[in-house]
Amino acid sequence: MVRPRKELAMLNRYTKWIVVLTTCLSTSLSGCSLKCWKYYDCPDPPAYDESLIAEYAGRGLKIEDPAPNVCEDDDYLELPDSPDSINPDNINLESGYWDLSLEEAIRLTLQNSEIMKNLGGVLRTPFAYSSIYDPAIVYTDGRYGEEAALSAFDATFGANAYFEKNDHRVNNFTVGNNGYFQQDLHNYEVNLTKRNATGGLMTLRSVTQYDYNNNPQRIFSAGWDTYVDAELRQPLLQGAGVQYNRIAGPNGEPGFANGVLIARTRTDISLADFEISLRNLVSDVENAYWDLYFAYRDLDVKINARNHVLEVWKNAYANVEANKKSADTEAQAREQYFRFQADVVNALNGRLVQRTQNNNGTLGGTFNNPGGVRVAERRLRFIIGLTQTNGRLIRPSTEAPVAKVNFDWTDIAAEALARRPELRRQKWVIKQNELELLANRNFLKPNLDLIARYRQRGFGPQYWDDNGISGEQGAVQSLTGNDFGEYQLGVEFNMPIGFRRAHAAVRSSELTVARSKAILEEEEKQVMYGLSNAYAEIKRAYEVMELLFNRREAAFAQEATVRAAYEAGKAPIDLLLEAQRRVIDSSTLFNQARIDYALAIKNVHYEKGSLLEFYQIAMAEGPWPQKAYNDALTRDLLKRRAHTDYVINETVIGQPEQVTDTLVAKPHAEPIVPPSKTIPELPTPAEVESAPMLPTGSLPMLNNPLRRASNQPQGHLQPTARVATAPKAVSTKPTVTLPPVDRIIPPSRPATKPPIIRAKDATPSKNFSFGGESSEEALWLH
Repeated sequence: MVRPRKELAMLNRYTKWIVVLTTCLSTSLSGCSLKCWKYYDCPDPPAYDESLIAEYAGRGLKIEDPAPNVCEDDDYLELPDSPDSINPDNINLESGYWDLSLEEAIRLTLQNSEIMKNLGGVLRTPFAYSSIYDPAIVYTDGRYGEEAALSAFDATFGANAYFEKNDHRVNNFTVGNNGYFQQDLHNYEVNLTKRNATGGLMTLRSVTQYDYNNNPQRIFSAGWDTYVDAELRQPLLQGAGVQYNRIAGPNGEPGFANGVLIARTRTDISLADFEISLRNLVSDVENAYWDLYFAYRDLDVKINARNHVLEVWKNAYANVEANKKSADTEAQAREQYFRFQADVVNALNGRLVQRTQNNNGTLGGTFNNPGGVRVAERRLRFIIGLTQTNGRLIRPSTEAPVAKVNFDWTDIAAEALARRPELRRQKWVIKQNELELLANRNFLKPNLDLIARYRQRGFGPQYWDDNGISGEQGAVQSLTGNDFGEYQLGVEFNMPIGFRRAHAAVRSSELTVARSKAILEEEEKQVMYGLSNAYAEIKRAYEVMELLFNRREAAFAQEATVRAAYEAGKAPIDLLLEAQRRVIDSSTLFNQARIDYALAIKNVHYEKGSLLEFYQIAMAEGPWPQKAYNDALTRDLLKRRAHTDYVINETVIGQPEQVTDTLVAKPHAEPIVPPSKTIPELPTPAEVESAPMLPTGSLPMLNNPLRRASNQPQGHLQPTARVATAPKAVSTKPTVTLPPVDRIIPPSRPATKPPIIRAKDATPSKNFSFGGESSEEALWLH
């Protein structure tokens, strides 16, 4: 198509006018945007309202709250009652207390806790706290989760369509019609891509092109060109193999691996972190529970001491009024009364100081409680997840243990190394580092890819035309008729000279593995250090509790004797007041010793990794898809068939003969019981009592009847008062009630070691005395 000269001249003239108008418009607009008072003699700018400026400045600097979501209801925390709603004057002795057992407190904590909080609070570092959502968050992470790693092997479907209208002139008379080229071009493409487990990339592609132009040399003015090809690109060295692709994934790089196995180790590490946080939460619940237990006992002691000194003050005041005693005696009694009254106020309300919690002295927590029922009760409510006040005061119903508990050191040491979640977490970290090392070593290989492609083409003036004329049929008919087939086979090779980045990644992985193993070794040493401390703390706490019990009884006896002498006029008042102070001091220390002993038993379970099992707390992952269970069942059946469906032929090599007897192994109808060693019979109580006793540290393993007869039902010691049922018979903390002792006589013979007895032989009706151990005071647990 040839355009006339007149048309071209008009086009040029219009183009000039368009350029001139565009230039003038842009210049005028840019000139209007200038501030004329800076360059010309223009009037001053208008004055602004200062109050308006201040309003906008204040609004811009204001800290705003995020806009609420109108689609969600406002979920505000329900305001608790005032702490003053319950006080000693208005509390109902029958309905104002909530007798809560330790097991029930732990159950409520697990029920109400989505965040694994500790007694330090969440406000300071909320991002550092674990929650029940963390393992699922790691699993579903869009970058490093397991599903994200598996998505690299998902099939990808793609399609595109492009439409072009070309109209131009070129300086070549062979193009188009004497240099004027006009074309309608359509491109359609559909492809399906899939990455296999060995790293290969498989592609199936279909491309169709429609071309209509004015080239006079074409056979057809319009033509359809279509083809379907299948391509495979398979790595042979770097990036090849199932192991590498499961570790690093198809998109791995030196120093970065994000395969399925790496993602799974991240999930396992998050599960170990969650178990650690859950164990710490349970430990803190027990710490807060025993703090409240001690606060009630301490309050009782101080109230009794205050009441006793009040009687003394009244008598001294009456004697002074009757001129029987001097005024200084009344002042001494009055001073001690107000002193004990201040102790009562502190024991009731408490001071806001640090109390027993994890990582305080020991990992499980060392007892540190100055008393205070109200503070300890609110603290227990917080860790459980209850409202701060609800009209009732929590009162512990589980008694602190006083029976002697022995642990076998060999068993608990091996158990700690096998069950501590910190060690299991570090082992997963080592496994992850070792997998990364294997993946980085793969990058020391050059890239060598095998490429194979097969293509089938079709061409025709129409896309579909089944006219039967050779050379004029449609493109689809030409494609399906195998008229034009092509293939390509080749290899691609490239490699960096020196593999600097790969060598650096391998060396870094080797150092990381060495560092992780060194950390594991130090963690094992720390576990043994903590376990040995907890093991020794049980013996120390029990001996101190025994001594403080005797001291308390002696203080009671002294106070009763001095009181009788004071009432008879044979003793001064200062001796009586001093005796009362000794009573309160010894009683407080004895209650502290009981809590020390309870925490020592708990800390042994903490250190050896059995605290969750002790309270029957189990963790389990959510269900897998049904297909995963079906595949697992199929593989299990195949393994069984491989072990059972085999034939043994009794033939001699080199001399084949007719098989007469064929042994076909089949599954037994009844389960096969392997031969077991003879278990020695358990000794009777009479035999145990007559046997010579050994020191505690030298008892052999066979002398532990609980371990030898763990499959038999066993009982446990219980206090005479109401105590919640322990979660496990073997690991129960036995507790008893201390009987009143009228008189403590120093022992005339050296103390003997307690014999080992069966747990089922111990009955709750037995009375225990710290003055001398009976044969049923020691229990071996592990």
